[in-house]
Amino acid sequence: MNWPTSASRLASVSLCAVGLLSFATSCEKANDLGLDLPGTSPISATYLDLPLRASTVRQQPVQTVKADQFLVGRLQDAYVGTTTASTFMNLLALSSPDSLPAKYTALRLDSVILNLPFDQVYGSAARPLRLDLLPLQRPLDERTIYTSESSAATDNALLTGFEAPLNRNKTVKQRVQSGNSTDTTTTVITVQVPDRTIRIPFLKSAGTAALANSLFVAMQNAAFGQSGLDAIWKGFLLQPANGHTANIVGFPRTPSARVVFYFRGTSADGKVRARNYSLYLASLPPLTGSYSDGKYFTQITTSFAGTALAGLTPQTALPSAATNGLTYVQEGVGLATRIEFQGLDALRDDATLAINRAELLIPIKQFSNGLFPYNSGLYLYEVNDANQPLIRTSGVSTAERLIQVEGIVKLSNGSTFRASPTTVGAPAAATFPLGQNPAQYYTVSVTEYLQAYLQNRLDGELPTGLLLSPILRSATSLNLNRAQLDANEFKLRVYYSKLR
Repeated sequence: MNWPTSASRLASVSLCAVGLLSFATSCEKANDLGLDLPGTSPISATYLDLPLRASTVRQQPVQTVKADQFLVGRLQDAYVGTTTASTFMNLLALSSPDSLPAKYTALRLDSVILNLPFDQVYGSAARPLRLDLLPLQRPLDERTIYTSESSAATDNALLTGFEAPLNRNKTVKQRVQSGNSTDTTTTVITVQVPDRTIRIPFLKSAGTAALANSLFVAMQNAAFGQSGLDAIWKGFLLQPANGHTANIVGFPRTPSARVVFYFRGTSADGKVRARNYSLYLASLPPLTGSYSDGKYFTQITTSFAGTALAGLTPQTALPSAATNGLTYVQEGVGLATRIEFQGLDALRDDATLAINRAELLIPIKQFSNGLFPYNSGLYLYEVNDANQPLIRTSGVSTAERLIQVEGIVKLSNGSTFRASPTTVGAPAAATFPLGQNPAQYYTVSVTEYLQAYLQNRLDGELPTGLLLSPILRSATSLNLNRAQLDANEFKLRVYYSKLR
């Protein structure tokens, strides 16, 4: 077995001698979990805590193309350093040709607004997001692979240092009903609600005004479409302004993210009408029907200078002893925690021991979610010495190896199957136990996986460690959620019974 083991370490934490704490091989035939074996009865039930060796690693690059949100901003943090997020974005001309200014005469452009709805602020929402807007030299290419480390050529900035408030409120009207089922009264009241949309007015800045006017002229051609848009505006880069370190803002995929041209024109009946025409951001969510899907990605860079992670690179790992007893997992930045089991020799070759349950306990540093929310769960990849996930082959398909859930799995189509340590498609996640408040530790059951590992039944190369990842590497989610983990208290807890 490749994972480090230490019988001497085990002796310091066990209730029994090392020689008595080994795995019951007879469980293979009777019961995969070593429970209720025929002809035997447990005479004791207790648990053993085995230590875990832990280190922080960095997985780069992070997949950010067409993610469920894009990020813009810069944030300084005493633990991880300075993280900068910028987004490269295509634009889509999807509005109906009937709404083009070309349908009207005597046109007047009133305003042009870039609307950017947001739903997440990392850092201070009391301070504005200061950003720059730059045009791309060419649209992002469908054949190019973009990641968090990618970039694209831009021209001179259209807008610099724009201050976007993040804590504004807006007044809305709501209908309130009072009375009973037979006699109700409806009252309209006004209330203040958070205004979670950044609005950039193009006509108030020379660079964006020139672009807006050029586009408006092109829209007066009835043939205006994607090619006409790309000829004038090939996409844009949104990046934090120089010196901005207050926050990073997350923008979801929504059709409300668009550039709206508000104009007046005379229609065929001679009446002057107020109309608008929209250009959509490529972050438009998938819709029913066909449209030319655009491309976008977030570039994320992190400087670890001045922090305990200063020596961390994709090629090196930092043991928890070098990071004040803590390890890190953080989405977007690519931080993950590698764990290695120790003391597994104590669980072998003793027919008097049955493993009833095994679970990982991963404590967090308490109240460390001031800047970044805790990750909702941690996935467990089987990795080699280079922290590369091992691959499982099933027929003609391959998949990265993860610890799977235990028991019966119900699929979205209603069918079910029983997961095992060698199946794919049902990854387990370490999560906070239900009702735990405040959050204290992640936990996940690894009973079947541990037995398969000890008996070399993983159908492939044995991993040298497990990687606790805050996301599935194949997922399209993107955020900066983070957990600081108390590596000194990591445990593999094994509940066992001594048999007669």
